[in-house]
Amino acid sequence: GRVSAHTGLSWRRGYYIIPKVMFGQPPDVVNARMRWLPAPIRKRLHFWSWRLITGGNQPYGLPDPDHDIVSSHPVVNSELLYFIRHGRVHPYPDIERFDGDTVRFVDGRAEPFDAIIAATGFRIDFPFLDRSVADFGEGEVPLYLRVFHPDRPTLAFIGLVQPAGCIWPLAEAQAQLVAQYLTGAYRLPPDVGERARRDAGAIRRRYVRSPRHSVEVDFHDHLDDLRRALATAR
Repeated sequence: GRVSAHTGLSWRRGYYIIPKVMFGQPPDVVNARMRWLPAPIRKRLHFWSWRLITGGNQPYGLPDPDHDIVSSHPVVNSELLYFIRHGRVHPYPDIERFDGDTVRFVDGRAEPFDAIIAATGFRIDFPFLDRSVADFGEGEVPLYLRVFHPDRPTLAFIGLVQPAGCIWPLAEAQAQLVAQYLTGAYRLPPDVGERARRDAGAIRRRYVRSPRHSVEVDFHDHLDDLRRALATAR
């Protein structure tokens, strides 16, 4: 059968594309070494480091991000910009509609494609729980420390986070905290509901308003919160 001459990449929103290595180190290691700086200064350094290394999105035909560099989960990829520069991947704007195997884009272009992969993300869903217990598909996820359900003292979630960094140390610390809670060594604060709402509100204010970012956390900040809670276990 016919094979398309190129691969197209359609973008609904501009994202920060960060290489897997910056200044000879993984970007999360670079970020960890800058934590002693005030957050506004660190944010500006992140932005200008990204701009210096990549040159920004416009030279590649990609949309500029409409948010701060710390307000969304970045695209960590060292090959994408390379393939765009060498003509292996062709950026397109958002898709308007499909006419058979022809894809029509919002800028008026129309081209045939053999296959379309819809990388539309995921929806948080727990089919084994009633929606009155946990319905996190849209809106905020009001869990204390991203773990404990404020209205269900026997229900806890482990790994329901999307960190700007590695998830496994966070899941391990969450599991340790749940174990301490089950044995009675750790007790939830009396205002657990209010704290859960504050946690969700902080995520809402910092990150892009999308279902994908309802469970976004800063790796180091969240790990510090979990370790502080574990230190109170007796």
